[in-house]
Amino acid sequence: MFYSPRPESFAIFKRASQDNPWIPYQYYSATCRNTYGLPDSLSIQKGEIESRALCTSEYSDISPLQFGNIAFSSLEGRPSAYNFEHSIELQQWVTATDIRISLNRLNTFGDEVFGDKQVLKSYFYAIADIAVGARCKCN
Repeated sequence: MFYSPRPESFAIFKRASQDNPWIPYQYYSATCRNTYGLPDSLSIQKGEIESRALCTSEYSDISPLQFGNIAFSSLEGRPSAYNFEHSIELQQWVTATDIRISLNRLNTFGDEVFGDKQVLKSYFYAIADIAVGARCKCN
């Protein structure tokens, strides 16, 4: 939950172990194509690679000004989610040991157009709460 307005653009990254590189998990932006080079999409079509990050403009509005939630489900919009137990690709996709959130662009009511640095210094990110749900991957 954001204590401040939600960012205009931000990303979630994951890695499967501390030795692995960070890989994109989900992108959020009002300008997906310009910011991350991806179309604004909530789903993957059958036959496409399901283990790739999507970008959505959902949750990128400046409203609400406080207490805006973001709900990310790593399986949502992926065709094999309904057959998860038989999809090795998705089982690997949901596996993460570390999560990183990259806050890339503030929502500023358009104040950046005026270039007033004092006004822009008044904007901030503030995350009040993060909840990560998962299931244990046990041997």
